[in-house]
Amino acid sequence: MANIRDLKQADGRFKGIGISQDLPPQEREEIKRMLAEAKSDHEATNPGDSVNYKFLVVGQGQRKKVIKVKRVESPVG
Repeated sequence: MANIRDLKQADGRFKGIGISQDLPPQEREEIKRMLAEAKSDHEATNPGDSVNYKFLVVGQGQRKKVIKVKRVESPVG
């Protein structure tokens, strides 16, 4: 666990590996609900535009909130 930071500079077969926290089932369900609610609210105001955004839950405990990040198009070629 002390070498987790080295994954950011990993190359080859370790590229794309990530580690995230293990959450209790109640918290996972709350996050799923928050994301679904944020996506449906966004879709209601901007129909068809939600594919251009990634929705993330940030914060801990009672301070959790959903943020919307514009997806970056990968260069073709």
